[in-house]
Amino acid sequence: MHAPLLSHLKLAFRVLRYLKLSPGKGIGIFKGKIPLVLSAWSDADWAKCAATRKPVTGFCVFLGGSFVSWKSKKQTTIAKSSAEAEYRAMAAVTCEIMWLHNLLQELNVRPAIPINIFCDNNSAIQIVANPVFHDKTKHFEIDIHFIREKVVSGFVKTVKVKSEENVSDIFTKGLDATQHMSEPVQVGTYYQKVL
Repeated sequence: MHAPLLSHLKLAFRVLRYLKLSPGKGIGIFKGKIPLVLSAWSDADWAKCAATRKPVTGFCVFLGGSFVSWKSKKQTTIAKSSAEAEYRAMAAVTCEIMWLHNLLQELNVRPAIPINIFCDNNSAIQIVANPVFHDKTKHFEIDIHFIREKVVSGFVKTVKVKSEENVSDIFTKGLDATQHMSEPVQVGTYYQKVL
């Protein structure tokens, strides 16, 4: 913004060309018979940053079928495994879910509990479910306690989703043209499968 270059202008034109050639793509707000259920999708790209090798967290939260919150951010620490990176992403989305749940309660909206967190990493889901700590997970123990506490209390529930159907991939990975132009995963179908 303070010192724009020709390369920035070229990128801006590329974005404008994309928007012009992609009518109908975007974030939709839906009303109808979809129940007001909070659901979250989390993902992480392990060692994404080429300079620091820190992972990137990406998540999105839906209320009913509508996108209400999303984030893509480089994690503050280096992860020793993809499971650790995914687990930290699940911790971040759990915090967001808690905040949104409290906000909805103040507005007299009572979303159903447990709130599903969709994740495509089996190892991260197993770490949440396993009450035994292992040497390999001691260094990210605080996040483990936090999520496990929410799972045990019944506030959240982790659900395995196929990697190609993970909605939050757009925040962590570059999508190729075929993935980008394909029809989006219908979030409402996951409500019916899991509820």
